[in-house]
Parts: sequence; structure tokens; C-alpha cells
Amino acid sequence: MRVFVAAVKGVFAVAVSLLFIDDLKAGPVEIEADAGVITMVATVEAVDVTNRVVTVVGPNNNWVEVIVGPDKITLIKVKEKITISYQDEVAVALRKVNKGQQGDAFAAEETAGMGLDAPIAAEQDWVTVTPHGATDLTTIEITDTVAAVNRNKRTITFAGTAGKTRTIVAGPNVSLDQIEPGDEVVLEVTRAVAVDIRPV
Repeated sequence: MRVFVAAVKGVFAVAVSLLFIDDLKAGPVEIEADAGVITMVATVEAVDVTNRVVTVVGPNNNWVEVIVGPDKITLIKVKEKITISYQDEVAVALRKVNKGQQGDAFAAEETAGMGLDAPIAAEQDWVTVTPHGATDLTTIEITDTVAAVNRNKRTITFAGTAGKTRTIVAGPNVSLDQIEPGDEVVLEVTRAVAVDIRPV
């Protein structure tokens, strides 16, 4: 009996070892979440060195803008593939807007000096501006039309050009009860902040 038990334990140990070997061969997980920290393999689409903001796109064409530490921002290159861990961006306030009112004002502010008028801006992706009175880019305002609402996960998704998406978590004080796809909204959002960045 002892010989049999020892043999079973030996087989189990080998099986566990093989599982660990398979995990090592599998490479990085594309997207995973743990306690509000998102980890994914992403491609760098834009680098704003002055404001230390990096725009990355994940495996599902999901886009996010992340604040990066000063020691990392100069090392990141456009089109580089990285594994990034970050605290997700969160909406802390939300309101619906009427067509031709507040939304167009945001578009006009965003495109001032760029040779673009409000109708052209409306055809682009989500409009992002700094709230009045803000002294940095840790909080931004996003204006766009809602593509999807997930009340269970408390997320709002916006759709951009070429199939790109941007999904934002609604904070505990933000009500999604009256928000439906097709609504134009303005969200006040705390930016995502990088926790770790590694080359792939």
C-alpha cells in the first residue's frame, strides 16, 4: 500500500511540474485584472512626453490613455509592443448633453487653433479636454456618444473609428440608470496610471 501511495504522489508531482512548464511556455497573458489593476500586452500608438501620457491599444482594439512616470516616458516608442499594468481610468461624474449645446462647445474648444470646425470634430473619436480650473491632466472630460452600457460591470463603452473602443468604469457615485446607447454624455474621468511597463 505504501508503495502504491508513493507512486501516486510521484505521478501527481510530475503532472504539476508539467503544468508549470506549460505556463512558462505560454507567454504573457493578453489581458487580466486584479483589484483594479489591468495588465495587458499592448501596442503604443502615441507618446505625449510633455504631459507624460501614453496611448496604447490592447488585443481587442481597446484604447486607453495612461499616465507614465518620468523615468519611463522617454523610453517608450511609438508602435512598440509592451506589457503594461495600470490602475484603470474611472468616471467620477457623468451628465447627458443635448445636441448642439455643451457637446459642441467641448468640440470647439478641443479643435481651436487646429483648423477644424465642430462638425469635423464630431466625426472623429471621443473628444477629450481638461476641465476648467484643472492644473494637470490627472482628470479629464470626455465627450462622446455611448455605444454600450454594462450595468452589472458598471462600464460605459465608446466606439471610435476603425473598430477602436474605449471602456470606462463608472465610480460608485455615478448613476447609469438613465444612460442608454446613443446618448451623448460628458464624463469627468480620473486618468489611468501606469504601475509597471515592460518590453514584450
